[in-house]
Amino acid sequence: MGDNKQGSLLSFELTKKSLFSFSGELELNGVCGIFGDSGAGKTTLVRSLIGLESGFSGDVSFAACQWQSEHVFIKTENRAVGMVFQEPRLFPHLDTRGNLLIAESKQSLYSLNELAHLLQFSTLLDKKISMLSGGQKQRIAIARAILTAPQMLIMDEPLSSLDKHSRNILLPFIKKLSQQIPVLYITHSMQELFYLANNMMLVHEGKVEAIGKPQVLFLDPSLSLVKHADCGLLLTVENLRWNNDDLMWQGTVDDQVINLTFDKNMTDTVLQIKVESKDVIIATEMLTSSSLQNCLLATMTQIEKISISHILLTLNLGQQSLLAKITVKSLQQLKLKVGQKVYCYIKAVSMIGELP
Repeated sequence: MGDNKQGSLLSFELTKKSLFSFSGELELNGVCGIFGDSGAGKTTLVRSLIGLESGFSGDVSFAACQWQSEHVFIKTENRAVGMVFQEPRLFPHLDTRGNLLIAESKQSLYSLNELAHLLQFSTLLDKKISMLSGGQKQRIAIARAILTAPQMLIMDEPLSSLDKHSRNILLPFIKKLSQQIPVLYITHSMQELFYLANNMMLVHEGKVEAIGKPQVLFLDPSLSLVKHADCGLLLTVENLRWNNDDLMWQGTVDDQVINLTFDKNMTDTVLQIKVESKDVIIATEMLTSSSLQNCLLATMTQIEKISISHILLTLNLGQQSLLAKITVKSLQQLKLKVGQKVYCYIKAVSMIGELP
């Protein structure tokens, strides 16, 4: 396995008539998720960045190389970009090995056999493409893109139609791979976004609306992400251990105890969970009789009306934040104000990294 440069500046300003206007600058290091509604322009954005979308004028540079300007246009095949689409797009007249050999570069980070082992398709190398499942084909398509020795990987919803087995193989692999090759990753899945991405570009109505960390952008009520308020936020649980007395996993969130009832053996002491805003109950005093196991003390930092009858609360736990969706009536009855300390009772959580 070879070495590759980590962290490269991507800068772009591209327009196409009155339809699209993309501009931004970010250091690509790891996975940058590209998120937005259907039809917002996510795929058009990445295609325009790598020169596949006609009619765009402007500038694109990556890793100090000018890909496009008024006087420069480097063809896509010369930009050292690997591409993975929703459909694998393998050559049907070649077997698995042939599809990989045709792309293999001497500068690749991994050998063909290393990728076959890591992505669990060693036994498929001599199989015809027509004999493979969708998940198997996509693993091979990802391996083929890596074998071209790209400076950047573009992935357009690569896991959207895959079985759970293939998703569980590919997600940790993509996350690890992104430390060596930066990845632009288009997804509709918040769970994939939070698991993989350390940065994201939010695309809305043909523009890059915002660039930043997912946990920060999802807290900003001025962005189009506010419609996803029900989906909640990520929390990092530390000091995870099994509690023999309570027969559940126990950890801390910003030094506050949280109990988890996952039916699996945990080997790490740090875990990421997602708490949906509808699963957070707000109280101004501690509940004395309740079956709810988790209560976190928080300070209210923002009160935002998101519909005629609902309010979204942003709650600071110390270093991390929660969202809570309550009714206008509850806000009035509890007389909630910014700066007030409240008790947040959590009804349910989901573990990040385990996909449905």
